Amino acid sequence: MQVKTIVVPCDFSAYAEQAYRWALGLAEKWGAKIILLHAAQLFTSLGYPESVYLLDLQKMEDEILADAEKRLREFMAKKGSSPVVVETRAVTGDPFWEICQTAEKEPADLIVMGSHGRTGLAHVLLGSVAERVVRHAPCPVLVARAPKDAPK
Repeated sequence: MQVKTIVVPCDFSAYAEQAYRWALGLAEKWGAKIILLHAAQLFTSLGYPESVYLLDLQKMEDEILADAEKRLREFMAKKGSSPVVVETRAVTGDPFWEICQTAEKEPADLIVMGSHGRTGLAHVLLGSVAERVVRHAPCPVLVARAPKDAPK
């Protein structure tokens, strides 16, 4: 198997940093490129029975994407220089869906992502993007846990 493209979802957490470090090492070894992806979940329209608040959703989406692109560049800069080609992408939508769609469209050979490792009630209430990606991704998924001393 030859790995040419690695998708690395990024939520700017310590878990994403660990996954990015893993992906950089693998990409350098295999001569692969990395797609560093941030998927921002958008709000739905807000409405109350007595009134409706109209929001400029396109403007909000543009601002969210611009901020995400800036944060992705800063995230990469913190890791230092590397010979690996890294493309950044900021999209809006359900993170699970956007990760799987990006991996399919590229096509990616591997997804390397972090996991918060939630269990119990937190897992039931918040769900697990990593778990859903593992079950539905079009390629193998490496789930990297953050070091034990990482802030939660």
